[in-house]
Amino acid sequence: MKKLSIFLFVICFFASAYPQQFSRLNGLEEPQGQTILLYSFGNDMNGLYVPVFKYFVNTGIETQIIDAYSIQIDTFQYHAKSVSDYEFFPNDENNFINVGLTIDIDVLGYAARNDTITYTDWGIFFVDISKQHPNQVYISDFHKVIKSFDGGYTYPADSTIDFEFLSVADFDDRVFFGTDNNRLIKTEDQGTTFSIVDTSNLQTTKPGLAFYYDVNQFHIYRLNRSNGKFTLNVSNNKGNAFSWTKTYESDTQFFIAIDSTQSGVVFLADGRRIYKSTNNGYTFFEYKSLPSKLVGIYKKPNSEILYAASKYQLYEIRPDTTVIIKSVPIPMRLLDYYPLSIGNYWIYKVTDWSYPYYSEDTFTRRVVSKEILSNNKEYFKIEEKYHNSAYTNYLYERIDSAKGLVYRFDNECQNPDSEKVIDDFTAEVGDSLLIQRFTMCWDSILTYISEVGSESIFNENRNFRTYEYSWLMSYTYKLAQGIGIYNIRNGYDFGESNFFLNGCVIDDIVYGDTTLTDVDDELNSLPAQYKLEQNYPNPFNPSTKISWQLPVSSWVTLKIFDALGREVETLVNEYQDAGVHSTLYIVNQPDRQAGSTLSSGIYFYQLKVGKFVETKKMMFLK
Repeated sequence: MKKLSIFLFVICFFASAYPQQFSRLNGLEEPQGQTILLYSFGNDMNGLYVPVFKYFVNTGIETQIIDAYSIQIDTFQYHAKSVSDYEFFPNDENNFINVGLTIDIDVLGYAARNDTITYTDWGIFFVDISKQHPNQVYISDFHKVIKSFDGGYTYPADSTIDFEFLSVADFDDRVFFGTDNNRLIKTEDQGTTFSIVDTSNLQTTKPGLAFYYDVNQFHIYRLNRSNGKFTLNVSNNKGNAFSWTKTYESDTQFFIAIDSTQSGVVFLADGRRIYKSTNNGYTFFEYKSLPSKLVGIYKKPNSEILYAASKYQLYEIRPDTTVIIKSVPIPMRLLDYYPLSIGNYWIYKVTDWSYPYYSEDTFTRRVVSKEILSNNKEYFKIEEKYHNSAYTNYLYERIDSAKGLVYRFDNECQNPDSEKVIDDFTAEVGDSLLIQRFTMCWDSILTYISEVGSESIFNENRNFRTYEYSWLMSYTYKLAQGIGIYNIRNGYDFGESNFFLNGCVIDDIVYGDTTLTDVDDELNSLPAQYKLEQNYPNPFNPSTKISWQLPVSSWVTLKIFDALGREVETLVNEYQDAGVHSTLYIVNQPDRQAGSTLSSGIYFYQLKVGKFVETKKMMFLK
């Protein structure tokens, strides 16, 4: 088996935009049969500019074996080291060759033994090691092959072979595969002569290029891009002409794993699903479905065990069980697509065209409290209202930060804990998921992730995710990062409804218009911001009126302090609706004992609502 990663000389993708995640899963076995998983981990979705680790499955110990990084010095300068490819020596879990680029003032390719650089050139992207003569190492800049005879310590200048190299055959190190004008070529004399063996379009400038060699020494499995698709091509005769067949293709990158002890067994991971073939990859059947899109698989030889990686989990898969053996936290920024916090509030303009009638309405969502329900889980209680209806609906939702899922409590659900999944933040474009924001628990129609991107929302550039569901009715809705549900379209046979977010308050910050003028007098009167008014009269004796305004319903405290900052009295400590509020502070009022002893002087009153705090001064004169 030989996996390759091709060169991407585009520094602009350097990875600060991506969260910490797994990529490029592989593996090897210790002599005692213990599995070591290999993976890249860091904030590069392609795994080129992040370190490579060993993970010992039995002990759970993780060790970095190859360093890689990308550091932006200024607008035009980067300091970086990539891992384009690496290969362990046969039957040796300790020693390997890695190749890639170093980027500083100049860009140089490198070859390293155990991550100690032994050779540099203008660019090195591939490495392969002979199975017949393990000291023979082949590195390539894609245009030529450079050979080492001493296990990668030195690369003599006279060992260079002009050949557009991709892989050396496991069954014979005289056999190379390469390309000529995007056609697959084969040489049986290490590049002195070659012949074209597959005329199908073979692209080498995209991720997903790999060669795998079956234990029977006849079948070869090739992954590459062809005419914009990711494809699996199988040869049944050592890669010779007229032996190649395309057996699988996909719009997105997929991964395969073979068993070095079982001929004909091929596993293929595409999206969240794993497929299995027992006839050398000519046909597949579904084997497993996992919760998240996969970024690599590895088959433990001579066993029923398969390992798989998603961005945030490593799985051990057996015929009857799937177990997470390692996980990393879901990035908190993903949870920002659905901000749930008491006091958060959204107001939508609703248009409905039910042919031939047209109507408008106002719809609001408000997080009013937290409650522990019958399944002993804590949920946010969300109040939903239409302006033209007296009915108020309540939903109970929670975010599972470990899984990146949003759950809704539903008494009619037969699912565990009476919950259903209404959003999945780990999903990617093209994924089809069973998420049921607008459907019943028994509904099995999948929701499709149709688009991710960014656009200006409330005068800020924000990331968004678009979900689509279609059956008897269709729903399309967009989540905006830091905002929540931005719009909804509900289509049906005789019309459609659309919800447009006019404004919201998230964590005490107002976005857009939360008043919706010309729609509702009460809503028109809602303040746009928190504000504490000056008391009146001031100075006062014996009473004064203190007013404040709330753009959303919130827990409110209003306190009096003396000139030394000591608390004198709490006037308000309760949950209040959005709007304008006031209280009359009366000195010597019987139920306010503290006020009865006030002496003349300066006092301060302070309004506190969530993160909002405002203090004003007043004077009491006897």
